Amino acid sequence: MLSRLQFISIFYIAALLLFTVYWANYYPTYSGHTKGEELFTALEVFLLLSFFYFVVLQLSVTRNNWVLALFLPIINAIVTFLITVVVLWLGSFDGNPVEDILIFGVTYTLLSATVGLVLWRKI
Repeated sequence: MLSRLQFISIFYIAALLLFTVYWANYYPTYSGHTKGEELFTALEVFLLLSFFYFVVLQLSVTRNNWVLALFLPIINAIVTFLITVVVLWLGSFDGNPVEDILIFGVTYTLLSATVGLVLWRKI
């Protein structure tokens, strides 16, 4: 049987991965013609869902530091951006928006879910 933490985390991972795949394929429909707007819009959605995820974990599973719960999405975004740049550089990718969104989205999802599972596990 899944614990509450695992259920919330699985729902969060599924939501972010589904959005990542959808946004990577359909971003031209919604974003303008400014370079980088598609990744910035994806980041806004990731941050919004992550704030919601960490607050739900804070309220439903166990109490941690509220400052930590509110700053983790921003810290994860910065770390994920750096990881994305390194992956694009080392992998010799073109850096087209689809690759950027997929790499950033999957990395952000894995990092945030791992942090949530590690910091809010019941001890």
